[in-house]
Amino acid sequence: MIDYHLHTARCCHATGALDQYVAEAEKKKLAEIGFADHFPLALLGFAPRNQVTMNPGELDEYMEQVHALKKSSGPVKVKVGIEVDYLPGTEERVAELLGQWNFDYVIGSIHFLGDWDFTHPVYADDYKNKDMAALYRRYYALVNRVCECRLFDIIGHIDVVKKFGYRPQEDLEAIRLETARLLHKTGTCLELNTAGRDAPVGEFYPDRQFLAMCRSEGVEVTLGSDAHAPDQVGRYFPEAIELLKKTGYQELTVFEGRKKSKQPL
Repeated sequence: MIDYHLHTARCCHATGALDQYVAEAEKKKLAEIGFADHFPLALLGFAPRNQVTMNPGELDEYMEQVHALKKSSGPVKVKVGIEVDYLPGTEERVAELLGQWNFDYVIGSIHFLGDWDFTHPVYADDYKNKDMAALYRRYYALVNRVCECRLFDIIGHIDVVKKFGYRPQEDLEAIRLETARLLHKTGTCLELNTAGRDAPVGEFYPDRQFLAMCRSEGVEVTLGSDAHAPDQVGRYFPEAIELLKKTGYQELTVFEGRKKSKQPL
């Protein structure tokens, strides 16, 4: 089993040393893990209200440490990933920067709508002043742009806009179907992210219906805990594997040097 979404203390909202994450993966008998810490927002010219990514000067050290773990890995194979915030208008800059480091995979995620970090608990009350249908449409329009720019191997926590339990009244399944079809068309891999079970919404990203929709459209899938502490590695994975199988998935997509291969569930 794999866990492709592990963070480090460098992002300023995670704890634990890298070897503690590896030890937890060994304990839970995972075959492969990938660190995918937050790419420095400062390199994209963006300064959030809260520090939520590593500083630019830490990126080289992060890469050196994870590559060293990869070379010396024992029972658990280690991969070198990164999670990059999608910010409209930064596509050329992101493409330039990603070419400077040797990643096994790159996760593209959305945490910001303008300057609002809508995934941060400090700003969760801001949802109360929003038109939920308009918010969700805006969010999925950005998800589609993540796919269309073809800069990323994996889309991270695809429906994280639901994190605090705020949902629109209108049916947005047609919009989600468009997104599923774009994932397939662009070869962007879906992440089943188990962190949502511990969020106020209390369910995985994506939900079962969206996951089944993606399976029907031929979208590839990978798996991540979004761990921000060692004990979160592989959280809820038995349930996640059961869900994947029930929705028709028989294999996971794995990466090496940004090239795909398959691993049976």
